[in-house]
Amino acid sequence: MKSPIKNLFISAVLFLPLCFFLWFFAASVLVLPVKWLAAGVMQWWQPDLFNGIIQQQFMFQVQTLVFPENLANASQQLAVLEVTANPMKYGYGLPLFAGLVLSVPDIGTKHRALQLLLGYVVMCLVQANGVFWDTCKSLLFSGGGEAFAAIDATGISHNLVAAMYQLSYLIVPAVVPILLWVLLNRRFIEAITQYNGEQGNA
Repeated sequence: MKSPIKNLFISAVLFLPLCFFLWFFAASVLVLPVKWLAAGVMQWWQPDLFNGIIQQQFMFQVQTLVFPENLANASQQLAVLEVTANPMKYGYGLPLFAGLVLSVPDIGTKHRALQLLLGYVVMCLVQANGVFWDTCKSLLFSGGGEAFAAIDATGISHNLVAAMYQLSYLIVPAVVPILLWVLLNRRFIEAITQYNGEQGNA
C-alpha cells in the first residue's frame, strides 16, 4: 500500500512552484476584489479620511484626505497623502492552499474547484484585512504629524493597530490557508491518521 503522505508530498512539490508562478503572474487581476473590499471598508469606516484606492499592477496607493503642509504639487497647492500597501505579502497563502488542494488525491473536479474558489474568497478577506491594518499603521507611525492626528482622531487604539498589523502580517496569512485546507479535507486527514496507526501496529 502506497503511503498517502508520500504521495501528498510528491504532488505538493510538483504543484506548489506552478501555483506560486500563476499567482504572481495573475496578481494584478487576483487582487482586484481585495482593492474593492479594502476601499469599501475604509470609506465606510472613515469617509472623511479615506478617498479610495488606486491600483498600479498589484500595488495599492491608498488615497487619504490628509493634507500635509510639506506636500505640494507643481502649482504650490497642497497634495493629499497617499499610503502604499502591498496586498501580495498577505496573500501568499493562496498558492499554498491551491497547491495543497491540487495535491489531495481522490476528490472530484467539482469538489476541488469549489475548494479553490472558497480558498480564494477567504484569502481575499485576509488580504483586505492586512491592507486595512497596514494603512492604519503607516498613517499612525510613519505618516507624519497630520496623519497621526487624523488616525488618532478616529479613537482607534494605537496598541490595537500595532497588534493587528503584526497578526495580519505574521500569523494570519500562514495559518488560515492550512487550517482551511485541513477543515475541507478531513476525510483525507483521517485516512492519513488511520494509515499511520496501521503502520504503527504492523
